[in-house]
Amino acid sequence: DAQGVNTISPTWFSVTDNNGTISSLASADYVKQAHEMGMEVWGLIDNFNSATDNLTFLSSTAARANIIQQLMEQAAAVGMDGINLDFESLKTAAGVHYIEFIRELSVSCRKKGLVLSVDNYVPAVYNRFYNQKEQGNVADYVIIMGYDEHYAGGEAGSVSSIGYVENGIKDMLSLVPKEKVINAVPFYTRLWTGSGDNASSRAMGISEATKWVSESGMDLTWDDSVGQYYGRLDSQNGEQQLWMEETRSLGLKMDLIKKYDLAGVAGWRLGLETSDVWDVIGWE
Repeated sequence: DAQGVNTISPTWFSVTDNNGTISSLASADYVKQAHEMGMEVWGLIDNFNSATDNLTFLSSTAARANIIQQLMEQAAAVGMDGINLDFESLKTAAGVHYIEFIRELSVSCRKKGLVLSVDNYVPAVYNRFYNQKEQGNVADYVIIMGYDEHYAGGEAGSVSSIGYVENGIKDMLSLVPKEKVINAVPFYTRLWTGSGDNASSRAMGISEATKWVSESGMDLTWDDSVGQYYGRLDSQNGEQQLWMEETRSLGLKMDLIKKYDLAGVAGWRLGLETSDVWDVIGWE
């Protein structure tokens, strides 16, 4: 049902040891099918493997070179159009090595004609060591992950309120030119159960959340302050709260993307959404 998508970023690669070895799910058949549908493929590499230590492999010239060499080989083998870098939960000490890795990766990508995009948290004081400004100098696109405002283990609240998104865009634009900034929107929300320090949450895709709201009988009311529908009910498990992501809230986010004349919109992740989402976030 997806309409207007011109790029897809499959989660294909992960750093698996401190020598820079990567695992791969890359597929030439996948790339061929995507190309036939008019889409570019930017293979995503992450650092989510628990067997690795970010500081160890990022601070190693040899390990960085090993990662880059494997990515270039994989890109050539399957015909990818780009690389998407999704390194998260870095410590401050890794920052200088991380940005050096991005510089080195950008050189290889340019030589091979590959697009390089880098995923980032909403800019904040605590993550400035990711050096978004330098990312904007060397990468083709800097992507704002405009979500996880409230997250598992924290207090209940919206995953992506409109104010949070706009502040994130403005802060990123103070560091990176608008023609390089893509804002990513969530295709999910969280169902919160309980209150205070005892609150727990479960991530739910828009499709699942829509069905849950219908079956639970929760009433949703529009809240201008967050730009989302909000619902609350008392259940046998305690108070339950939901800040709903759907076409109206995503439409407001798209208005911001157009207002600030950004390079594009991204969504996390394909398959969690309802089909009507594509009528809202389609890009011209």
